[in-house]
Amino acid sequence: MSRQPDAGTRGFRPSTRRRNRIAAGVALGAAAIGGNVLVYSSLDDSTTVVQAIDNIPAGTQVTADMFRTVDVDVDGTVPTVGEDQLTSLIGQYARVRIVSGQLVVGLAFQPEPLVNAGKAIVAIEVDADLMPRNVRDRSDLQLVILDADGVPNTIPARAMEVPVESVSGNGSVSLSVEVDLSQSPAVAAADIVRVVLLPPTADVDAGDPPNGDPAMVDQSESAPGTTGVDEEG
Repeated sequence: MSRQPDAGTRGFRPSTRRRNRIAAGVALGAAAIGGNVLVYSSLDDSTTVVQAIDNIPAGTQVTADMFRTVDVDVDGTVPTVGEDQLTSLIGQYARVRIVSGQLVVGLAFQPEPLVNAGKAIVAIEVDADLMPRNVRDRSDLQLVILDADGVPNTIPARAMEVPVESVSGNGSVSLSVEVDLSQSPAVAAADIVRVVLLPPTADVDAGDPPNGDPAMVDQSESAPGTTGVDEEG
């Protein structure tokens, strides 16, 4: 007759190795639960940021009624505009199109218009060997183009960037220039454009004081009431 097992020996008895695996699994599960609790609790830390109410086309001068503040959970690395920075946006110009509902970032705005009133910005391509040295952003230029009769015409312009290598890869450089709106078609249609770099002048549109402004007078000049000559006794 076979021996029946005692009641006390019945049931599942895992080996020591299996018990260690079970304990490790329980520990990992507890760690995962704790991590989820930490993540979801951190989502309660909301930040008040600026949001666009309507679509804002590029170049628009923004006003206060174009924005509102909302509380959102956003990563700290996102360059959003905080509630305390909203007033600094008023009067600036949108550099890019901003869609309704988009969270606002400071890099999307600039203090000056994209294009000044009565002006146009035209991209020209010039042989790199014919581009004057030291052309910089806001440099005063003179463009020389040929009309339909082959007669050269000069057009005043202002550089809007430094010359950059053309994507055409033919040894030319590209340059964006600001010209009068009425002269922009002629510049855009010209097959050949020559660039002349002029001496710098005050750029009032960019905030420079106008020529003759006292702020531009050399401070080394004699003060009022003195002759600049050493006086004796």
